[in-house]
Amino acid sequence: MDLDTVADELYALPPEDFTTARDAAAKAADDAELKTAVKALRKPTASAHAVNQIVRDDPDAIDALLDLGDELREAMTGKAGDVRALTEARREQISALLDKALPANIRDDVTATLEAATADPELGAAVRSGRLVKPLRYAGFGAMPDLSDAVATPLPDRRTPPRKPVKRATKTAPKKAASAKQTGPSEDDAQAAAKRERELNEMRQRVLDLSGEADDAQRRYDEAARAVVEARKLLDRAEEERTNAHKAAREAHAAAEKARRELGKLERS
Repeated sequence: MDLDTVADELYALPPEDFTTARDAAAKAADDAELKTAVKALRKPTASAHAVNQIVRDDPDAIDALLDLGDELREAMTGKAGDVRALTEARREQISALLDKALPANIRDDVTATLEAATADPELGAAVRSGRLVKPLRYAGFGAMPDLSDAVATPLPDRRTPPRKPVKRATKTAPKKAASAKQTGPSEDDAQAAAKRERELNEMRQRVLDLSGEADDAQRRYDEAARAVVEARKLLDRAEEERTNAHKAAREAHAAAEKARRELGKLERS
């Protein structure tokens, strides 16, 4: 028995069975450190469980979504790809993964979590682990969710690909180097190019951040639209109830007035 094996089994269970199974697993652990680690595993929310279940039911589709996230991030930094087409593809893939029977609030959390998985490799790894204890949201602008609070166990260290070596001037073109040293335009050009690259990177990051913010705003709009529909239904029912109550009140007043008149007649007779 090890923590990974126990966690994989526990986070495949329905949330209502989690605590009992976790406590039993902790009791069965023959190592004090493992017992403590298992006991510390937290019960997932309904939304987190729904995401974990998607990962287990269709891992290939999740991998395809994460690959699409890589393409989308590249497109947003100007390297290659159509941002609009990839964003639409992401929406379609996420929609295909959603269980339409889920309540609206859980469905919104699952959608936000799957979108977050495409926004950053670490968020993708968190979702792919199948051990979420709470849903993820990524609004952009570098505001990363606290993964230590959202994932049951630590994620593997993410290895950063080695940077390509920076090309430096060599002695293969002495005449050009000498000319640059005399006139100075190459240094100015390099500074201008570096500044332009910084500005482009900042703008690309802003596009990526705003895209995440737009997705979040769209979800809030959809939630508000559903709330408006429900509020109108409540208002219609309240208006109908008010009308019926008013009618009943008029009839009751009329009946009371009639009874008073009859009582008066009896008293005078």
